Amino acid sequence: MSVSSQAKGGKGAPVRARHQTRAPALTSSGIRRLERAFASCEWRDQRLFARVRKRANARALQVLEHGGTGNDGGRTALLIASAEMFGALRVALAASPRDAARLADEFEEITGLSRIALGREVLRAPELLTLSPTVAVQAQLAMLAAFAPLRSTSLWIIDDAEHVHCVRHVGEGGPSRGAKELARRLLAGESPKPSSRRLLLGLPVGRWQQPLAALVGSARPGTGGGSRLLLEEAVPMLRAILEREALLAGNAASERALVESSERKLARLGFDLHDGPIQDLAVLAQDLHMFSGQLERFLATPEQRALLSARMEDLDAQLQALDVELRRISNEVHTASALLNRPFARALRDIAGAFAARKHIHPRLTLEGDTRLLSASQRIALLNIIHEALTNIREHSEATEVEIAVSINEKGVEAQVTDNGQGFDPESTLMRAARRGRLGLVAIHERVRLLGGQCRIDSRIGGPTVVWVALERWEPLVSDQPRRVTA
Repeated sequence: MSVSSQAKGGKGAPVRARHQTRAPALTSSGIRRLERAFASCEWRDQRLFARVRKRANARALQVLEHGGTGNDGGRTALLIASAEMFGALRVALAASPRDAARLADEFEEITGLSRIALGREVLRAPELLTLSPTVAVQAQLAMLAAFAPLRSTSLWIIDDAEHVHCVRHVGEGGPSRGAKELARRLLAGESPKPSSRRLLLGLPVGRWQQPLAALVGSARPGTGGGSRLLLEEAVPMLRAILEREALLAGNAASERALVESSERKLARLGFDLHDGPIQDLAVLAQDLHMFSGQLERFLATPEQRALLSARMEDLDAQLQALDVELRRISNEVHTASALLNRPFARALRDIAGAFAARKHIHPRLTLEGDTRLLSASQRIALLNIIHEALTNIREHSEATEVEIAVSINEKGVEAQVTDNGQGFDPESTLMRAARRGRLGLVAIHERVRLLGGQCRIDSRIGGPTVVWVALERWEPLVSDQPRRVTA
């Protein structure tokens, strides 16, 4: 059994059963042709493609349920199914522009609808915001080039040196001087008319007076109207992506200051917990025992004294549980504070060593790749996640073997913690933990979600248990080296 932080596509299954017999021929044959067209591409992740295809089919049937089963409803269903597949596979298609353009052509042939209609659906999809800004911008420009009759598209900003700089270019050739000049005028707040000679189209991304960027496209002759329409559709999502980039990126100095501030706050919190509530709890337990002895003198019968004793045992058990939880939080705070300022590899070994010292099991630790590719936020999240996974193993799993594997490359990082313990049912365990306020496993999902990553906890009664997370590489849109601008 598996619990994942990604949305699952199985909600449409009951709808499929209700409509399988009454879906119009246009929709049934169209979906099959669309599936064959997409299946002809060489997808690196076939399991992802299978899930996307199933979800697209379910979405089409849901549209039929709410929109009727006539030809108009059938075409709408095909449009939504196509948008689902293009949207979910946009990153892979961005790396293969020919496949993207070919699939857009086949969409028009299969459905009789304009690729512009499909482009409008794909370009406004909010799922782009779950990707890193670099990947999201590249995917948006690639989809724009696939659906609009454009030779190329490019995104321009003003860099720290006040120079107009192309951050992404998709399509024929490279960024041109004409595109750069148009972008410069847009970024200055001007409203230039399209160039009749080069068919350059441009729109500001953001407000006219203070745009975040400029989107420029080179249209093919006679296609300016449709191209501009899709440029307009692409702009709102690009603006949201860039705003998210600004919020997440900040600058290196402010991020370092935040980490240093967090270290100080965590250290103080750890001491405050140990010297405050934990000590107060110990005093409260002593006072409770003293009060129990005093109260027992006033009870006349053995039954009353037995009732008091049972009640006091319950309260004592609750106090002990609270003491254990406060000490666990205090230890985690001390651990996080100590880990923040250490190199990632050393911090990871320290976590594994602390687990081995307490559980007498030495985890097999594998660390591959360049840890300098990790951002500070990713390092902190990964260390906390691995620490939480090991805590659960120590307290609940009865494992005899544990493996920690972290792999870092240019695309991102994957981390996996595996144990051969007794396992558990993830869904029911997560629900019970949330109700009781024990949010360790829930916090793993939340940490990963906030960084735009993926998380999966696979387990079953009898084991094994695997905690897997993946985070895309954080890479700012603006690189140190400007791109060459051609004539």
